[in-house]
Amino acid sequence: MPQKPEIPSFLTYGINTKTDDIGFVHVENVMDRKSLHNGHVPAHRHEQIFQLCFWTDGSGTYVIEDRLIEFQAPMFVFIPARVVHGFSVSSGSDAIVFSLASSYTDTDPLFKSTAARTPLVLAGPEQPKPTPLMLTLMQAGYERYRTAPETSQSVIRGLAIAILGEALSLTRSARIPDESAAAVRIRSLIEEHFRDAWSITDYARALGQTPYQINTTTQAAFGQSLKRLIIERRLLESKRLLAFTIRPIEAIAAEVGIPDPAYFSRFFHTFSGLSPREWRRKWAENTKDSLLTAIPDNTPA
Repeated sequence: MPQKPEIPSFLTYGINTKTDDIGFVHVENVMDRKSLHNGHVPAHRHEQIFQLCFWTDGSGTYVIEDRLIEFQAPMFVFIPARVVHGFSVSSGSDAIVFSLASSYTDTDPLFKSTAARTPLVLAGPEQPKPTPLMLTLMQAGYERYRTAPETSQSVIRGLAIAILGEALSLTRSARIPDESAAAVRIRSLIEEHFRDAWSITDYARALGQTPYQINTTTQAAFGQSLKRLIIERRLLESKRLLAFTIRPIEAIAAEVGIPDPAYFSRFFHTFSGLSPREWRRKWAENTKDSLLTAIPDNTPA
C-alpha cells in the first residue's frame, strides 16, 4: 500500500479539527495568526475548504502547486480545495481571507464550474489587477464576520460568489458553463484511481460508456483526452511530492502508480522536460530563501 504524502492538511491554517468559531465559513486577516507563522506559511492544503485571499499590504512569494509567484499588493488569489499552497511575506504584509466549505457552495453554478477548480491569481502586470469592488466586498465580509459571525454565513457565501465572479470576468468569458454530470464523475474517478492501473476501458465501464464515448465527453468538457487528463494528474502529484516532501524518487513513483522507477523517470522527463532529480533540485534552489519548503540538499534520488 503506498505511503500517504506528508504534505500538511488543515481545516484553516494550524487547525486540524472543527472548533466553535469555524463553521461553513470563516473570515480573518492573515496576520491574525501571526503567532503561528510570522508571515511564513509552509506548503499545505485544505481537503474540503476553498479560499479567497486579497493581499492589501506588503509583498512576498507565493507557491501554488509547482508555481512560484513574486507579488506586490494588491493581489487576489483563489485557492480551490486540495490545491497545495503557501507563502512567505515581508513585514507589514496582510490579507483578508475567506475560507468556505466546498459543501456549502457546491450547489452554485459558479462553484460547480471547471473555472472554480483552478487556482486564480490577479496581481499584474501580466495578469489583471483585482478591482476596487473586490476589495470593498472582501472588507465588507470581514466586518460582517467580525461583528456577527453567528449570522454571517449566507452573507459571506453571497459575497464569495460575487467576488469570484468579478475575478473570473477579468480573465475569462463572463459566462461560466456548468460541467456535465458525466464530466464531474470523470474528474472524480480520475482523482480516485489515477494511482491505479486503470485503463480507458475501466473508466468507461465505471461510467457505463464505451471508450469512444468517454473520450468524446472528456474532449468536450476539458479539451483533452482522458489519457492526457490522467497523465497530468499523475504529473501534478509527482511534482507535489518532489517539491513538498523528502521522500525518495522510488517511493514517489510507487505513490503515483508507476512502481518502476526507471519508467517513472522517463515519464516525468517526457512531460516536464527534466528528470525527477533535476526538477527537485531546481525547485529547492528556487525556494531555498523563501521558507516555503524544506528539501535538503542531499535529497536521495
